[in-house]
Amino acid sequence: MISVRFLFLIVVGLTAFGVTADSATKIRITMQLPITSPLSQNLVSFKEKVEAASEGDLLIEIYPAAQLFTDKEVPTAVASGQIEMGSASLVRFAGTIPAVDLFSVPFLFNSPELVQAATAPDSVIRRLIDRAMAEKGARPLWWQPYGLTVLLTRGRPVTHPDHMRGLKIRTFGKSLEMFVNEVGGAATNIAGSRQYLAYERGTVDGGMTGMLSVEERKLFDVMDHLSMTHHSDIEFVVVINEYFWQHLTQVHRDILTTVARQVERELRVKFPRIEEKAAQTAIRNGLEFHHLTAEEEDAWQRVSAPLRAVYIKNAGDIGVELILAAEALRDGLAR
Repeated sequence: MISVRFLFLIVVGLTAFGVTADSATKIRITMQLPITSPLSQNLVSFKEKVEAASEGDLLIEIYPAAQLFTDKEVPTAVASGQIEMGSASLVRFAGTIPAVDLFSVPFLFNSPELVQAATAPDSVIRRLIDRAMAEKGARPLWWQPYGLTVLLTRGRPVTHPDHMRGLKIRTFGKSLEMFVNEVGGAATNIAGSRQYLAYERGTVDGGMTGMLSVEERKLFDVMDHLSMTHHSDIEFVVVINEYFWQHLTQVHRDILTTVARQVERELRVKFPRIEEKAAQTAIRNGLEFHHLTAEEEDAWQRVSAPLRAVYIKNAGDIGVELILAAEALRDGLAR
């Protein structure tokens, strides 16, 4: 027989997560980007659809621009239950799940076609990573594209590995840190929301980011060269606390899952146009673009090749599975 004390503890626990017997269930989402960002607007679309489908039983509150947590803090905040949901760069989860750094392995995902195949909701890669994250307390509901990585510098462009020697470079993950150090640079991990100040103050000589970030954060005001290295892919992931998820009704879980699939598909379809608009904005504001020659890309590939073995060593068995799945995708698209 269930004791009164046990029932009381359940009620207290659920109330802490915004679940009460006599009111709607409140779900707070933390996001590092401004509310005007396409990724934040993607969350707004999610909010509207969920509240409509649940007839007000589920209420979504969005906290953009790192009001509550920076992107580095989101994994712990969601997994520990400090907040119900959050969106952050996938690499921010590498501290507890090294395997998620797969998309930062240099030149493994360096084309939109490869990214599209790898991030499909039912792909082997998604299933492996989503399961590993849920086991750590933060269940992915959907992924948000942020584009292929570009390299910003001031004074001169960086198009060859030799150009990196002696430069301090802003990065946002372990694999990218190793990449920069491997080619003779000095990597510095800086949160996305703090990039502008780092460039403006000269804390770093350059930095890695996505094209969308260049536009949203007006990085063209403090940097003057952009190299289209496209050496990795940036994915954001929207996660929900696993304990909170397990205590929702099946009806509510179905609504959240269905809407998550819808808004992910919407953003993937729109993203190429969003990225192109961001590039044109940067060009109009004086940022000089540089595309790699075949010889330059080959030089980057050669110097970074050993990092795949380092990734597997850090990620363990799941890392082997993920690399094999990635290589199978590359082989399939090459045919």
